[in-house]
Amino acid sequence: MKKLILDTYLFGKNELLVQVRNPLWLLFGLFQPIVYLILFAPFLTGIAHTPGFPTGNAIQFFAPGLLILNALFNAAFAGFGLIDKLRSGFLERIRVTPVSRLAIVLGFVLRNSVVLIVQSALLLLTALFFGLRIDPEGALIVAVLMVLIGITMASLSYSIALLVKDEGTLAAITNFFTLPLVILSGVMLPVAFAPRTIRIIAKFDPFSYAVDASRSLLNGVPADPAVLQAFGLFSVLGVIASWSFIKAMREAVA
Repeated sequence: MKKLILDTYLFGKNELLVQVRNPLWLLFGLFQPIVYLILFAPFLTGIAHTPGFPTGNAIQFFAPGLLILNALFNAAFAGFGLIDKLRSGFLERIRVTPVSRLAIVLGFVLRNSVVLIVQSALLLLTALFFGLRIDPEGALIVAVLMVLIGITMASLSYSIALLVKDEGTLAAITNFFTLPLVILSGVMLPVAFAPRTIRIIAKFDPFSYAVDASRSLLNGVPADPAVLQAFGLFSVLGVIASWSFIKAMREAVA
């Protein structure tokens, strides 16, 4: 166990140092949600008082969903870095070292989680200038939820990357699944505005529960059933995705 913890720490630290040496990736990862915050949120102001809109304040509706969108997209595209490591021979060199294969998986996940939390904190700080009000305790719980989402999506992305070993294929698969998940989650507009068929389909989107949970937590309503549902869903999905990544990594560096 001590060796696993040490290997995870060393591998995760190395991945974070690589990230720190190239901070532009951190900023580019925030580009999309901040553009949405600056350019799309004002569009919601005009419909914030429409019947069926969950709150009279557009930023209170939109910003919590952006946190989930950021977690989804940044983690879903994590596999591109692993494909680069495959091409450079990094995993080939790992094969001849005594490092734990599980530690490699945990190190990747650790790096992704830390980057995600830093990005989310910066996004929240930016949203404060637009009038967002947050519940501090709720924000901490949201951070845990985003880590679960990050583990789930990054593990899936890494698993697919090890399978296809090609950036173009990974991009096509990722976009194919993430776009419908975002639209059906209600990040942009309330799902209540959609036709009945779309509302029914949205119930099968785990991110719809995560978005609802984020809004409730940041608004200081932790008793909302969506919070428990979101944590339950992503705990199960995270375990399944992590197991898939561990299996794929063991086969890749066997």
